[in-house]
Amino acid sequence: MSYAVKKFGQIVGSNIEKYPNRALKLLKLGYAFSGLQMKYLPQNNLLPNQIYSSVICNRLIRYPLSNPENSAVVNLFFPCELLHAAGIIPEFVEGFSGYLNGARCERYFIDFIENAGMPKTMCSYHKALLGAAFSGVLPRPRFIMFTTMVCDANMITFRALADYWQIPIFTVDIPNSSDEGTVSYVEDQLKEAVSFIEENTGKKFDFEKLKEVVRRENRSMKLYKEFLRELSVKNIPNDFTSEMYKLFFTHILNGTEEAEKYFEMLLNDAKKINENRSGIRILWCHTIPYWQRSVREIFEDNNRYHLLCSDLNFDSITELDENRPLRSLAIKLLNNHVRGPAKRRAGKILDMAKYLNAHGVVYFNHWGCKKTLGGAGISKKTIEDGGIPVLVLDGDGCDRENINDGQMKTRLQAFLEILEGKQ
Repeated sequence: MSYAVKKFGQIVGSNIEKYPNRALKLLKLGYAFSGLQMKYLPQNNLLPNQIYSSVICNRLIRYPLSNPENSAVVNLFFPCELLHAAGIIPEFVEGFSGYLNGARCERYFIDFIENAGMPKTMCSYHKALLGAAFSGVLPRPRFIMFTTMVCDANMITFRALADYWQIPIFTVDIPNSSDEGTVSYVEDQLKEAVSFIEENTGKKFDFEKLKEVVRRENRSMKLYKEFLRELSVKNIPNDFTSEMYKLFFTHILNGTEEAEKYFEMLLNDAKKINENRSGIRILWCHTIPYWQRSVREIFEDNNRYHLLCSDLNFDSITELDENRPLRSLAIKLLNNHVRGPAKRRAGKILDMAKYLNAHGVVYFNHWGCKKTLGGAGISKKTIEDGGIPVLVLDGDGCDRENINDGQMKTRLQAFLEILEGKQ
């Protein structure tokens, strides 16, 4: 299968410059096939929630490729609750580029945009998306909406896309400080975002639907908190790919019926597992190189090492007020632990590592993420001062040609063996 996928990626890559429409058709066909495979012929070792999440995430990625006029390009931290209420399907950078990687063709799009002048130091997720758009493969969406939070590539990527596609764009500026003034500042921007959606869809925004979205999200996050309590005393089967899929539900799809069903299944699967905390339990920090087999296999089908979760999947668990939804969403954005100083994020990771009874933290320095890279030293010291060992691991969550595979595997294995020696 890996050879077939590699060959598929080569065929897609060979068409992107001269025949972009053919490359798009190939991607849609490939994703449709993989979606059917996930649904009807899933891996035997997957839990029901993992099978369900793979099918739903595949569907989300495919929809904007065939229905771009009803989609909006966003970043991971945009409050997509607004889009769900308006019936607009979000297409987010990290998810789309991750799927290009899954099709083994991300490098062709990265090469395309780098050859057009984009620096190699930029985030590979953003370069893959830009390459897909500027090559003519990715269809033009209705509009773009994003936040300034965390990633400095956002300002470059989304403005470049808006200029290239000649479509409207809306930016939500998220300050580093958090007080009553900044809450009102972000809330006012979300009110403007609603007007932007109305203007570009030609429809009156339905706040009753937004309330429904908020209620579903609150129920989902209640279920997720119960799951985390289960996780604190159990070794619940997890893998890099499933943890990546979870990002879709904790962020982009949160508030949808699909997300609520996912969290119900997640909790139900967890409750069926007996309490057990044997082996080494690891909390992952930042993006996940789900495609990197040598690192991934260390945690898969292995009773010695257990992947608990990524910190991006508990970055902002906030109860929303359905009667003041925009203000609640503003508070949620400002409460996100990736916003602000590195020490703030590190403190949240330390708290969760202790709550989940983690033995260690792997702090993943994704290539091009300057905020994460810059905060590595502070984060390592803060977490280790709190009693949890940390491995800072350099790598790339999207570009398979931008890693030192052997070194990464060796360092990770050595770290885990050191933790074993302390037990």
